[in-house]
Amino acid sequence: MGTELAVVRSASDVDREEWDALVPRAQVYLSHDWLRAVEECFGFELVLFLLRDGERTVAALQGLLVRDPDAFPYHDPTGALFGDYEIDHLTRALARDRSPQESAEAAALLTAVVRTEAGHTRAAGYPALVMTSPYGYASGVLTLPGIDRRAAIGELLAGVEEFCRDEAIPSQSFLWESGTDGDLHRALADHGYLEFLSDLEYDLDTGPCTSLEEYLGTLERKRRTVARAEIRKFAEGGMRIERITDPDPAVVARCAELSEGQQKKYGLPVDRTAMERLFTALLGAPRLAPALYVVRREETEGADFGGFLLCLEAGGVLHPKFLGFDDAAVGATYSYFNLVFYHLVELAVGGGSHRIAYGMGSADAKRLRGCRPSAVRGWIRFSSPAAQRRIEPYVAVFDCLKKQLLGNQDGRVLR
Repeated sequence: MGTELAVVRSASDVDREEWDALVPRAQVYLSHDWLRAVEECFGFELVLFLLRDGERTVAALQGLLVRDPDAFPYHDPTGALFGDYEIDHLTRALARDRSPQESAEAAALLTAVVRTEAGHTRAAGYPALVMTSPYGYASGVLTLPGIDRRAAIGELLAGVEEFCRDEAIPSQSFLWESGTDGDLHRALADHGYLEFLSDLEYDLDTGPCTSLEEYLGTLERKRRTVARAEIRKFAEGGMRIERITDPDPAVVARCAELSEGQQKKYGLPVDRTAMERLFTALLGAPRLAPALYVVRREETEGADFGGFLLCLEAGGVLHPKFLGFDDAAVGATYSYFNLVFYHLVELAVGGGSHRIAYGMGSADAKRLRGCRPSAVRGWIRFSSPAAQRRIEPYVAVFDCLKKQLLGNQDGRVLR
């Protein structure tokens, strides 16, 4: 392959058509419009690796330079391996099949280890180059059809390592990788990356269903009864769902306010002004097929609504991405489930999408409504052999415990 590697430091420095030709149809969060929007609205430092054959870009890899491990906990190795959400997972895994005393002792040991190793990783691993889409939680190597994919991946990974040597960046990682790319997995292992299970992500495939009622019929009987009760109580509560096609600034500001509340529930940093900019940018990106839905009482209009969902679509797949609800405004009307699940199912079966990508988190709510899980994996590599040797046993234990916990949730052992 007569190729050359180019490194650019902004999505605006890459032609949209050139980049999007590499992106799979159903992938939203590696698209040019998404990368440029989050870069401009939040000031992320993107690093894009382009493998070019003459005038044509045949493969690419998107990276994010993380200088501050506290900037956003899921954009960096410290958050992925030592964040509160992860430690809660590990603590629950340690508690399984142990007595309360044994669980307490194991949790105390875990806390001590995490405190030590997290401090070491912060000192040894930053700035970090993370191959993750900001706010999108997607990783992967993009290639044109028909090229030697294994060779292209190898060249890109070698380019990443050279870039990190030149820029004195001590760690490289792939976070939130879908776990299905065998060529990438083999190449990462060959380049010394350590693998661990990050989480499970959930998709809802409505299959041949042509109506909400047909979808409900696919659920287990008790769950079907509960779902119908939730739909009925939503209507009885005087709530309705409305799509807003041309939102004014007051509507976007209300969405940012509700999103802020959602972020705070999970202890995440919040920048409401940046969220307003992001929502405005996404709603103005027709290639992402943005759709804004709000939940409101029958008599209200304008920015007077109690919940919202900003959904994107690509390749026939719906991506419900940003949402937020005011509990006082929506009350006990099951607005979350009606908007995020039942309304989207109606849209999917009515529009022919038949697949909704719900992402990670809220596992019970998703599984009970028919979603199926798949593994999301992480990979990390330190340039320093000493730092690599130190983190390796922790990553191995982390991976084992996550498989124990998430494999149990999935009803099978994850390997």
